[in-house]
Amino acid sequence: SLSRMADEFGAGKLSVRARLKPSDAVYPLAERINHMAGRIEDLMESQRSLLHSVSHELRTPIARLEFALELLDAKARDPELSRRIAAMEGDLSELNNLVKELLDMSKLDSARSLQAAPVDLDALLRDCCATLPPSPQQVACELAPGLGTVELDARLLARAVGNLLRNAQKYAAGHILLSARRMEDNAVEIAVDDDGPGIPAEERERVFDPFYRLDRSRDRATGGFGLGLSIARKAVQLHGGVLRAEASRLGGARFTIVLPIVTPTSPNK
Repeated sequence: SLSRMADEFGAGKLSVRARLKPSDAVYPLAERINHMAGRIEDLMESQRSLLHSVSHELRTPIARLEFALELLDAKARDPELSRRIAAMEGDLSELNNLVKELLDMSKLDSARSLQAAPVDLDALLRDCCATLPPSPQQVACELAPGLGTVELDARLLARAVGNLLRNAQKYAAGHILLSARRMEDNAVEIAVDDDGPGIPAEERERVFDPFYRLDRSRDRATGGFGLGLSIARKAVQLHGGVLRAEASRLGGARFTIVLPIVTPTSPNK
């Protein structure tokens, strides 16, 4: 029981506690571990609450500044001043996107359950490609037949796949590939490949850390805050799946999602 509790707690289930009888030899140790787990859970919840509150409060002054800059730009007669205003508006837009991503992170961290429903996986993945922002790269979809209908949170999974595709758009030279197939062990594999510079083997786990940038100068030039991959991994983990970075046969990076298949149950008649 104590060993199982430690494994589940380490895997992120912070509410789990050891349940032992007072007569058990390790009962005093279990009580101390339970107390420690409670303190850690409280600290994590406080951190999430603070992050959410600060991010939410930042949105109001950002909106005011955006409005003020629009008014200023409307009255500007100097082209140099207009260029400076446009640069400031770009900085505000970047800050606004950061706040949105921080709010998304805090929501995923505090999520207790999925809004799962039967979803046509083929249609969901094709929609992820169709809704990508325009880019010079070619985006191909190679979806194996028979993906079928799966019980999952469509919004969360689409967010994860969309983040991986947009990340590929930042670094791909010319080609991006979204693929999916059913695996033998009752799971589905979804992969995003690109033909960009790739990720060194020693960095492939760290790219999922919040705010981690593999190449700061390059990432700054292409935008982003290093939160997209973190959000994708959290969304996949909430489904009981895994997300990992690998080398791609296209020559760049490959991000692979493996999800357990939950087949929708037929409604009772």
